[in-house]
Amino acid sequence: MTHFKNLLIGILLITILFPNNQSFAQETDVVETVSIPEPLMFDLVRGLGAKKGELEINALADFPINNISSREVEWAPEVEYALFDGFAVELELPFENFELEAVKIAIQWTIGQSKNNKYIHGIQIIGETMLHDNITEFSFLYVPAYRFNETWSTLGLFGVMLEAGSDAPAKKETILLNASVFADLNEHIVLGLEFNNTDPTLQGRDNNEMSLLVLPQMHYEFDSGLAFQFGLGPRFEDSETEASAVLRVIKTF
Repeated sequence: MTHFKNLLIGILLITILFPNNQSFAQETDVVETVSIPEPLMFDLVRGLGAKKGELEINALADFPINNISSREVEWAPEVEYALFDGFAVELELPFENFELEAVKIAIQWTIGQSKNNKYIHGIQIIGETMLHDNITEFSFLYVPAYRFNETWSTLGLFGVMLEAGSDAPAKKETILLNASVFADLNEHIVLGLEFNNTDPTLQGRDNNEMSLLVLPQMHYEFDSGLAFQFGLGPRFEDSETEASAVLRVIKTF
């Protein structure tokens, strides 16, 4: 387990500390980045095509609205920073109520975008270590996005999560599938519909079986860089349904 953690930390440090500007040359040649909203529950490490120096602080909160006696409030503050054009890093601290449950680190690289400024794609790598269980998780995701017109756009996160540790469930891998569609009503308001096949807020709690989260949502962004995202929807797994109200508060600099 110790060797796995050291490997995770080493890979992340190498990736963060030693990229070079040539790796992102295709991004610097693009004048206008494809603008795609981020999903509420399973967000990005800054937006695709993020520019060097962009900083975001946000916090996600998942409030149960049924089975309240057996469910906790899950929330997580995050810091996201673009080290280079198209390359961003993230530190996230997931909590259950007031107890810190894990430490999560993520990196995201925007591969490039189409010449017609409609398609953009990237990759995301996430490492998460549980603090109260002997579980470490590695997620590898491909992130494509497409803007149809000024109003409609879509984004996906598709990949796999692998788990290690003595407390990991018998099934140590999970296919990660997220698909969202957005409608930009104006420069401030976005409506969206997000589908997740897993719970990305605290993955270590489940048995890695397939589930489905359906999350209608609304985003509102102020001119100051302050933004709010709110959604309300159910999560289906086996014969159980969990309903949640989800809020994300965002400040960009």
